[in-house]
Amino acid sequence: MSDPGGGQPATPPWPGRRRLLLVAPAVALAIGLALGFVLGSNRASGEPAGATTTRPPATQPAPAPVTSVVVRPTASSACLEAATRADRLIHLFVRDRRSEAARLLVAYTIASRQCRRDAAP
Repeated sequence: MSDPGGGQPATPPWPGRRRLLLVAPAVALAIGLALGFVLGSNRASGEPAGATTTRPPATQPAPAPVTSVVVRPTASSACLEAATRADRLIHLFVRDRRSEAARLLVAYTIASRQCRRDAAP
């Protein structure tokens, strides 16, 4: 019983290839980080690119226009009803009860339109 390979264990054809595959990305990353740090430090210590332009003399800004805000303290009953019916519609569609959803859809549409009318200025 002799070993056909002469007793030598088989070696991979490229023994350094695995090491190269691990080291090369690490070296590239280190070089990229170093260059980014150096370039970023130089830019931060120098003046920004737009600093050489002259600015016009400062002027007083125009006074802000007076605005009024109308706040509605609560939603109208039509909006609350539309939201309730929308929740019920989603529940029916998830449960695949489409015939009930079709009947409720008409009532939801009416409540939704009324809500939009109430919210319009």
